[in-house]
Amino acid sequence: MRPHGNTGELRVAPFNPELPNLQADGEVYLLGRKHRIERVRWDRGRVLVRLEGLGTRGEVEDTRGALLEVPEDELMLELDAYLVSDIVGLEVIGADGRSLGHVSEVLSTGANDVYVVEGPSGETLVPAIASVVEAIDVAEGVLHITDALLLGDESS
Repeated sequence: MRPHGNTGELRVAPFNPELPNLQADGEVYLLGRKHRIERVRWDRGRVLVRLEGLGTRGEVEDTRGALLEVPEDELMLELDAYLVSDIVGLEVIGADGRSLGHVSEVLSTGANDVYVVEGPSGETLVPAIASVVEAIDVAEGVLHITDALLLGDESS
């Protein structure tokens, strides 16, 4: 988000508040350069991160808006957690077995993600909540939904 203080700390808004990848001695990429994490601490609901090799405010001033990145094969995901890239392209199958189309986009709404499904009936919005998403099978390329979702159905 922005520098914090004069010692090169970064104020970070994590995607996952559990911080599995933001741990001391872990490694992240910032603007394409690999850095070892020296310290992680919380301050007023935000995370402060100090990276090796960045010791002054001036060295981190140009990082506003940049992402701290981790190679995909090093990501620590929780059970039943997926990357957006895992979801986009999945075929969405309704409870009746018919295809609604394929996920074209994932919208982050704050409360929950929403899957945008493009299909023969047009666009369908599928909330990514347990009462609607029955199962995700990335290996098979399908996302099964329950009959709790009536959006986009001709009978509604």
